[in-house]
Amino acid sequence: MRTLNTVSAPLSVVSVSNLTTRKGGKRNGMELKKLDEGLFWPDYENSIVNFSNSILELFDEKPLHRPFNFPKRVLENVRKVIVMVVDGLSFEIFSDMIHDDDVLVFPCSSVFPTTTAAALPSLYSALTPLEHGFLGYILYLREVGSLVNMIEMSPPGLLRDSVLRFHDFRFITIFQRLQDKVKNFFLVPRYLLGTGFSRIMSRGSEQIGFSSFGDMIEKTLEILENPDRTLVFIYWPTLDSIAHKNGVGREYIRELRWIYRILKFELLRRLKQDTLFFLVSDHGQISTPQDNEIWWDFSSEVMRFLDRPPTGEQRMMFLYTKKKRALIEYLKEKYGDFAVFLDPKDFVHLFGTGRKHSEFFSRVGDAVLITKETFSFNYRYTGKEESLSGRHGSLSYQELVVPLVVYRRW
Repeated sequence: MRTLNTVSAPLSVVSVSNLTTRKGGKRNGMELKKLDEGLFWPDYENSIVNFSNSILELFDEKPLHRPFNFPKRVLENVRKVIVMVVDGLSFEIFSDMIHDDDVLVFPCSSVFPTTTAAALPSLYSALTPLEHGFLGYILYLREVGSLVNMIEMSPPGLLRDSVLRFHDFRFITIFQRLQDKVKNFFLVPRYLLGTGFSRIMSRGSEQIGFSSFGDMIEKTLEILENPDRTLVFIYWPTLDSIAHKNGVGREYIRELRWIYRILKFELLRRLKQDTLFFLVSDHGQISTPQDNEIWWDFSSEVMRFLDRPPTGEQRMMFLYTKKKRALIEYLKEKYGDFAVFLDPKDFVHLFGTGRKHSEFFSRVGDAVLITKETFSFNYRYTGKEESLSGRHGSLSYQELVVPLVVYRRW
């Protein structure tokens, strides 16, 4: 077994590979800090959080964090903004597959964990996970007294949105902060319209469902016909779904090229000069072979050390224990090749900067497991969980760095 030193205090900062920013052949650098072999710290100075703060500043609202460092001319004299969030798209794949001299493409850091349940709240609030408290797909909510699926808004396996019948999440969106200054619209696939998670994320906006990619474009163009200052957020989940099912392969790449081609010819070329278009992702994706899956359930040996089932993701976990030293020793011995194990008290800033959410420590547990390479740790909450060919949640380059694409007609 390869030797793994369990990390109990922040590692020294190491600058690693430059990420490319492109317009034609131009390249600029972005540095990431090394956490462990193949794992990197999120960059909360050049992240999706900073991007959303640029939206606040553009519409004359005081930002909550430093805005993203866009060229000044990009943001001048803008009245309408479209943000298309393509779930599960890495900068590496986008920059390799899409070459378009009409756009600027910036590398942009996601947040930790690199998952929709944490990253979309950051995009919609302009806050870090440390601040907003949406810290993973499955969380233990002390105030509820149960594990909760934060997308379904219910304990695993129970009726969707059941938690919202008796618990409310304090969450302020950028739409609420801007609602006196601009008209806000929140476009999602029709099957997500009105779900609890969408309702929370869209507070302060008009939520509109669409039935297809073409329907989404038509609804966006209709919205842009109004003369008011306007912000439109669009969520497109299909690419992420393809990666989960089939990995980051030919079908995924074909879908990406199709999305971009239709966007370019059916939407972008119709935009006026006062309209700014962004395409961004919540996180990237990585292919995860079944041979690299570790599966646990209530009868697994690891449960001797845990107070409750692990929470989080399949590429990272929050572990609750009163036997921290024994747990870490056990994990190092049995799974040291597959993950790093951190004390969240020493690694608070993996989750961002700013004021800690009041339930932060109760939601991240006593130890954080972060997978290496293409490994995954999976827990059978209901017995219906399945293997996935693509996953995210960890801090690999592919999961962490997303594209931030900018288009404006000059």
